[in-house]
Amino acid sequence: MKGDIYQQAKEIFFKYQGNSFFMEQDYLYKTFKNYNVPQNVLADWYKELLRNNREQLLSASNNSDIVVNFFVYLDLIKCNSQYFTTNDIEFAFNFFRKNKKLDDFSKIKIIEILIKFIKSKNISDNLIKKYCEEVLSKMDIASFTVDDSYKYNGKLPSHALKENIAPRILKDLEQISML
Repeated sequence: MKGDIYQQAKEIFFKYQGNSFFMEQDYLYKTFKNYNVPQNVLADWYKELLRNNREQLLSASNNSDIVVNFFVYLDLIKCNSQYFTTNDIEFAFNFFRKNKKLDDFSKIKIIEILIKFIKSKNISDNLIKKYCEEVLSKMDIASFTVDDSYKYNGKLPSHALKENIAPRILKDLEQISML
């Protein structure tokens, strides 16, 4: 009987990425809390969720999906840092540094995710900061690339157009220098 109860709790937990805010939005947080899942079981679920998110990130089929999965992966760590290690964060940093198939727009989006993550966790990883600065500094607006996966109805959103990118790069470089 207990296993069935935990299975129902686990389904809610995984559906909402363990995020109580989103559970509450659908009026399920109280239900989830009533299962009284022990802390050690929750810790295991967070680790399983992170492994699942890591697999999704590694198997993403296009750059837009990579960016979304990268955000989800780091957001899980940011919101539940007590369950994760620096190795989990290093995985994300290394994934970005080693990923050669990203278009310029995806790189900017990932750098912005990293900036917010570093600020929220007060991390001082000079390697990732330097790498982000280097990537942004080398971007050439004339040859700026945007993956087709960002197109909606055959068109790029305005925030992905070349004419809107230069100020964004400058702002990101400024933010990185303040980290």
